[in-house]
Amino acid sequence: MRLRMWLCLIAAVLCVACAHAGGKPALSFNVAVPEGWKQVDTDEPMLFITKDGGYKQFVLIRERPLSEPFHFSQKVMHAGTMPEEAAEIVVHELLSDTNIRNFSLLENIPARIDGRRGFRLSFIYTDADGFLFKTLYFGFIDGNRFYNIRYAATQEEIYQKDLVTFEKVLQSFKLVAAKAP
Repeated sequence: MRLRMWLCLIAAVLCVACAHAGGKPALSFNVAVPEGWKQVDTDEPMLFITKDGGYKQFVLIRERPLSEPFHFSQKVMHAGTMPEEAAEIVVHELLSDTNIRNFSLLENIPARIDGRRGFRLSFIYTDADGFLFKTLYFGFIDGNRFYNIRYAATQEEIYQKDLVTFEKVLQSFKLVAAKAP
């Protein structure tokens, strides 16, 4: 409980710092937000969109510097990290995440995202609140950044219904500029 309190305090301080430093970080990608879906504002370098709320379905697109360790596993990626290795690092992070329970990897295969070599994971898990999520997770490295595009839904019928919409979002994803280190 103390750890959660400290993490919340740190997150609040970082949010205030970002607000004073000019607000939300600029993203180095564009994506088409589907009609009927809404963007949820964050102070992180990410895009979070949902149609019916995060506990129904969501698409989360995040970019991070390769030098930034993952939160739970503390693993880092490097410019020469192969897609297979990057996928293993992500799986290790998911397995280390204390908010994820009953994690089951269904698929780990190569994929192309905006013409770049990457990977595609499919998995299911239960979150700390007991919600079961089915997830597609795409990731790739470009320069000194790691990008991930995640689609998740809590019910199979919702997952299947919005899968075509997610595929359109994924196809619309484009990098717009290289980020400085």
